[in-house]
Amino acid sequence: MRVSACLAFTLSALLQAAPPVLLLSADGVGADQFTARSMPKLWALSEQGRRGEGLPPFPATTFNGHVTLATGCWPEHHGIVANGYLDPVSKALVPVANRSEDVLREPLWVAATRSGVRTAVFQWVGATGPWEGVSPWRMEVFRLGRPDAEALTFSEAALQDGAGLVMTYLSGTDEEGHLQGPHSSSTAAKLKAMDDQLTPWLQRMRAAHPGLRVILTADHGMAPMRRRIHLPTVLDGIPCELLTHGGSAYVYLGNLKDSARALARLRRAGLRAWNRSRVPARYHLAAQPRVGDLVVLASEGQWLSKARSSREEEDERHGRCGAHAYTSETKAMHTWLIVLGAGKGPLGPVPLWDLAPTVASWLGIRWARQPDGQPHPLLAP
Repeated sequence: MRVSACLAFTLSALLQAAPPVLLLSADGVGADQFTARSMPKLWALSEQGRRGEGLPPFPATTFNGHVTLATGCWPEHHGIVANGYLDPVSKALVPVANRSEDVLREPLWVAATRSGVRTAVFQWVGATGPWEGVSPWRMEVFRLGRPDAEALTFSEAALQDGAGLVMTYLSGTDEEGHLQGPHSSSTAAKLKAMDDQLTPWLQRMRAAHPGLRVILTADHGMAPMRRRIHLPTVLDGIPCELLTHGGSAYVYLGNLKDSARALARLRRAGLRAWNRSRVPARYHLAAQPRVGDLVVLASEGQWLSKARSSREEEDERHGRCGAHAYTSETKAMHTWLIVLGAGKGPLGPVPLWDLAPTVASWLGIRWARQPDGQPHPLLAP
């Protein structure tokens, strides 16, 4: 065996000897939903580790939140700028930005695989096939309606079979929050069901895999809705394509000369709005051409509509008891965050883009290109 092959084999063996890591994302579970009353068993378990709040990217949506978690990068770099976007080259609408080829920066499961870490991924956004020719050891692509029990069975089997990293999507409270509101009885019932299901399972996994590190987080939180703002009315007479995400939207103008007129109308409607190049730097969007020509942000409790027919309006209203897609400055967008196996004590607010670099530091994973985030100082290996 050549020396280089020996070194690679030794490195792989050392990496596999490190305690495994389990990254779980429960869609839509906000920091304000996770309390000692709503989820008493998980709350008690979190006292054995660290508890904080995740800060999502803007707009706080499912797809860019999960790809931010996976890449450690801001949306302007990983390219998933919301749940959909208008392709700047083809001008075609990409309504569901869930494909591996849509992701512009290396996901954690690819960096881990290249680094010799056996990795399993269940239904994560962007995990639909190889990324630059690299696929994880095990991967299950998203399929609507799969119960969380399947996710946990997949994760348990992967850990038992020697996975060093498992990344798993859970249904969370996103559907309940949209349909009934984030503080509804149906959302409370789902939180209780998660509490009853996850707590004993996590306890069993930790007992079976000494040193197991667990991160339990989400892509975004959820806010109750009070008012609808109809963007086609606000922008009447200005040719444009609209992509609305809930509390924010992208406007793709037919003619960039209409920019000033459109911005004036949006602002008169009580909305914050910017040209893409003028979006505040803290939102990390300006450098990505998939973002709309204009970026629009409503106040908490307001949701933006793009409906141009009664059918579209009906579809939009169904699921707007709660919404998201605001900035992390809106506290309701903060996600829950529990870390087990990496010390005890409070974490405070943690940007979601710091979690993948933290996991990489635990497992010795090498990135092809350094992400935007940094390993969290309180979660050092």
